[in-house]
Amino acid sequence: MSNIFLTEPNLPTGAVTDVIVSDGDESLIKTFKNIGINLHKIRKNGKLEPFCANHADILTYHLGNGDFIADVTSENELNNCNICETVKVSSPYPNDCLLNAADIGDFLICNSKITHKTILEAAKKRNKRLIHVNQGYAKCSVCIIKRNTFITDDESIYKECSKVNGISVLLVSKGSVVLEGQNYGFLGGASGLLGENRLFFNGDLSFHKDFLAIEQFLSYHNVKYLNIKNKPLTDVGSIIPIKQKGNVK
Repeated sequence: MSNIFLTEPNLPTGAVTDVIVSDGDESLIKTFKNIGINLHKIRKNGKLEPFCANHADILTYHLGNGDFIADVTSENELNNCNICETVKVSSPYPNDCLLNAADIGDFLICNSKITHKTILEAAKKRNKRLIHVNQGYAKCSVCIIKRNTFITDDESIYKECSKVNGISVLLVSKGSVVLEGQNYGFLGGASGLLGENRLFFNGDLSFHKDFLAIEQFLSYHNVKYLNIKNKPLTDVGSIIPIKQKGNVK
């Protein structure tokens, strides 16, 4: 059975075989190697602030079907991927948010004033509804658990999305996710799907202040989770699934 690219960004329909991750978290890398997942590790971009310098959701964007936009410093890390466009991502905010949009299935959540035009155009071609939010770090802030369903600690994203028919969203409190050099990180940046109903957390989910609410939300949507026990939930710029086993539905 061959490994094939996900048709849609972030939303596998089978067991994930390949992910894009930061190269800076050894326990995460070790965990993925142990469960047989191939890694495309993103190295640091010296033009970014240290807290996000090697974050995959800052430096890459999967348009679907193996087509990518990537920062010029990261294109060599995406082996056997089609880099259809390169950009120059740099600090300060919001220049580091060109690629940090959250495609959740039928919707694209992003600050449309910042997001790269190719991402907006691709979403329009696929008839995705654009949800504009003020948060530039939209992908970091959105923990996708299945199609049109996510968890966020960003009140502005929750406010905009909770009133949209077809979206299911849980609002959780800030402060339970570590991001080195910052007061806190984002749950979206500490997670990623490894299957249609299989979510991975980079750290121990029970450490989150809203653990019970999150666990109930996942259970309601029939999503099981994996996590790294006894490790603080840590924002690494998302775990981005790009390939899976078998044929896409």
